Amino acid sequence: MKAWKTSLVILFSIFLIALAAFSYAQKETEVLAFNDRKTGELLAYLPINDQDHFQLKFTHSVHLSDVYEEYRVEDQKLYPEQLIYEDTAIGMPSNAGEGATFEMKDGKYYISNLTGSHDYIDLSIGQVKARHTLIFQGEQYMLKEYVGAGTVVRIQPVSLSRWKLLRGVNVLE
Repeated sequence: MKAWKTSLVILFSIFLIALAAFSYAQKETEVLAFNDRKTGELLAYLPINDQDHFQLKFTHSVHLSDVYEEYRVEDQKLYPEQLIYEDTAIGMPSNAGEGATFEMKDGKYYISNLTGSHDYIDLSIGQVKARHTLIFQGEQYMLKEYVGAGTVVRIQPVSLSRWKLLRGVNVLE
């Protein structure tokens, strides 16, 4: 009789542990997801909160100078905040659009007060010169190290279960 009670306690304990693990895995977390655009596979992610800011930095292919695009995350949308760059030649604006502010400081151009939002950004990760970098909370993360050079990724704020996050790489780790 005692062996039966011990077995029952062990089975019940295993059941509780499994239930706790399942509950933990199902909890959703807000992330900035980097998915392969062709397959939809989660390649990497960045844990975020509403109102977080991040920048995408890249080297312009013609000017070979750095360009910064800053975004704010809110309600699973991306809101452009500002654009910072050094050259107004090929491919870069020489003025701001309606409602935005254009100014020059310390040899750089700033376009701020941008309007609109995006559900996602599609980005082709440069293989040679572009050096696409994610800047978050003062830290820089070279994207090709997480998703591979030449990969086209869809960057999008989403809620994912912890179980699904096991398939990707946490950029912060």
